[in-house]
Amino acid sequence: MAQTSAPAPRVQSDLKDIRMMAITSLPKAGGSADDRNSCSWRVIQPKSAAARVVAAQGWAVMADVPLGSYRAVSFAGQMEAGTSGTCTITQGNVAVFDGDRLVALAYGKSPEDTAIGNLTALEGGSVRVWDGDLVGSPVGDLRIEADGTLHLGKLADEESVCRGRAKVPNVYGMPIDKARKVLAASGWNPVRGGASSESRQAGFVKRGIAEAESCAGTGLAYCDFGYSGPAGRLTVTTVGEKDLPNVSDYEVKCR
Repeated sequence: MAQTSAPAPRVQSDLKDIRMMAITSLPKAGGSADDRNSCSWRVIQPKSAAARVVAAQGWAVMADVPLGSYRAVSFAGQMEAGTSGTCTITQGNVAVFDGDRLVALAYGKSPEDTAIGNLTALEGGSVRVWDGDLVGSPVGDLRIEADGTLHLGKLADEESVCRGRAKVPNVYGMPIDKARKVLAASGWNPVRGGASSESRQAGFVKRGIAEAESCAGTGLAYCDFGYSGPAGRLTVTTVGEKDLPNVSDYEVKCR
C-alpha cells in the first residue's frame, strides 16, 4: 500500500518583518563560505538530521533547537564581523523540520535585511527568534498552538525558567532603572556588586543601582547587573553609553 506524506502544518507569522510559509524544499543558499569566515564563531557544526540537511545545501547553520516534536534550525548566507565580538547577519532563515523533512520556513522580507539571526530554546517547547543585527535583539517567539499551528508571534510577557520555579519578565529594550523595578515585582532582588574603581559602575551606584557588577570600557559598553530570585541568580546585560542604558540580554543560573 502506498504511503502518504503527513499534511503540511498551518503556519502564521504576526511579525511585520518576518514571513512564514509551509514548504518542503530549502531555498538556494545565498553567499558562500568566504562570506562567513569573519564570523566563524557564529556557525555551528550540524548534529541533528535537520541541521545536516541545511548544511548540505551550503548554508551556515547558527542554531539547532527543539520545537516541541519538531526541530528549528536557523541559518544564513552572509555574515560580517563587527566590534566586541559582534556579527551582522543577513539572508537569515528559520527552517522547521519533522525529522529530516522540511515542513515550514520563516524568512525576512528581503535578502539584505537582518530580520533573523540566532535561536534559543525556551521552557515549554517554544523557541525565541533573534534578529541578525550587530547587537542581536529578540524579535518573537515561535510556538506550536493547540491546533498544531506553527505560530511566530510577539515575545511572551514573561519567560519560565528553572523548570517553572521562576519567571523572568520581558525587560528587553528597557532602560535599566525601569527594568530593575519590573524585575523586583517578579521576585528578582538586586545583589550589591563589589567595590570597583570603574567610573560607570560607580555612577550607577550613585544613582541607587548598586547591583552593577561590571562595565566594559571599550567597544559597545556592555554592563552587567546581578539579581537573586526564588530559583537562582539572574545577570542582566545592558548595551550603550547612556547614563541609563537599555537591556540587551539576560542569563539565569538555577540553583
